[in-house]
Amino acid sequence: MRVIDSVAAVFCYEDRFFLVRRQSHLHAFPGYDSFPGGKIDAEDPVSQHPARFLLDWGGQKMHALVREIQEELGYDLPAGIASGQVTSVKLLAEALAPALVPARFRLYFFRIDLKTLPVFTLDPGEIADTFWETPQQSLERFHRGDALMVPPLRWVLEELHRNPQGYDFGDLSPQFDEDHYVPILEPLSGLRILPVPCNSIPPANRTNAFLIGDEHTSKILVDPSPDSPETLENLLRTLMRDHVRALFLTHHHPDHHEHAPDLARQLDVPIWMSADTRSRIVQKLGSDYFAGLKVEIKQEGDRLTNWKGEAVLVHEVPGHDAGQLALAPESLRWFIVGDLIQSVGTVVIAAPEGDMAAYFQTLERIIKLGPAVIIPSHGMPMRGTCRLSATLQHRRERETAIQELHVRGKTQTEMLDIIYHAIDRHLRPFAMENIKSHLAKLRQDGQI
Repeated sequence: MRVIDSVAAVFCYEDRFFLVRRQSHLHAFPGYDSFPGGKIDAEDPVSQHPARFLLDWGGQKMHALVREIQEELGYDLPAGIASGQVTSVKLLAEALAPALVPARFRLYFFRIDLKTLPVFTLDPGEIADTFWETPQQSLERFHRGDALMVPPLRWVLEELHRNPQGYDFGDLSPQFDEDHYVPILEPLSGLRILPVPCNSIPPANRTNAFLIGDEHTSKILVDPSPDSPETLENLLRTLMRDHVRALFLTHHHPDHHEHAPDLARQLDVPIWMSADTRSRIVQKLGSDYFAGLKVEIKQEGDRLTNWKGEAVLVHEVPGHDAGQLALAPESLRWFIVGDLIQSVGTVVIAAPEGDMAAYFQTLERIIKLGPAVIIPSHGMPMRGTCRLSATLQHRRERETAIQELHVRGKTQTEMLDIIYHAIDRHLRPFAMENIKSHLAKLRQDGQI
């Protein structure tokens, strides 16, 4: 996987540091809190930057830092140095994202100390909000569950909290021993994500298992689906320090429950799911799949655990799968949507469990609820409902195209060739299922 080098500007004025909240519609880290910055472009000069303080560091990094600050904040860093407003530029830390993420960034954090508070002209296409805060204030927002942060940002803030005048914190790259454990990520406080290797439809190759429950309480584990006995053992080792009370399955597709019964037997816990999910799994895999286990049926409104003192409730979200369940706290500060959307790949709506009309209705309902953070089963959390709205709009446009092709007398295969002409041939059968589901909805709606 290609590593993308990038830079971040850590502005410091007195005891406060400057953070931005990225716009929710952005493809990378939508709605995450971060330091301003971005990737180093091939066009950024490799020659040393002539400005004072910037001579001390790699030329391409400094040219990228100057450019990103100008683009995002409308601030001229060399001019700030020349005027004396900027008193130093120092390397603060670096971090390389783990190989499990789709876009692997190597981020260089540069501390920029200020004599006076600057005036920034923000790029509204990139930045939704800003914060001049002490590290403690930023961390408190995170621990309240009000901020999405990638782990290296949190670690930089923690280092600055311990040593506000510090720099050269070294390499803060996360270290994961995937030969023996499943990685644990926590971009939202109190909701740990275990991206478990699974047998899924490419490009997805991991299903997020979620460990939910307040500190010093029993936890529930959502959708454990290791792809092999070896990964199951890694997952068990990872969970050794946690008291898991139950497993919860969002729906019946194998990449959400493979080896889950084995895990439940090892942990001696029940499995919770919808009645529809249980029926479909038993129909496909036999009644002995859950032999020796207690299976409890969950439905809309059931309370499963607590997060930040709030009840975590069940929501029924049919469409991708008739029995799919979602989870959210009472405040709707986050919403685990399962396979309603993905940040990698496209959701398949396939009969008999999939229903395009129900899928549209579910998306519309969740958009109207307006949860603060959407969390898919494949990919990373994202702030707001932008991705849900974009998915719904895309499906509506796809349905219009299919309706027009049907009127023109095109067969389903011809529709596939026209609409999905660029798709990988291995994914064509799944695209065909979506076409069939759109046609079924159009007939149900009386449009064809």
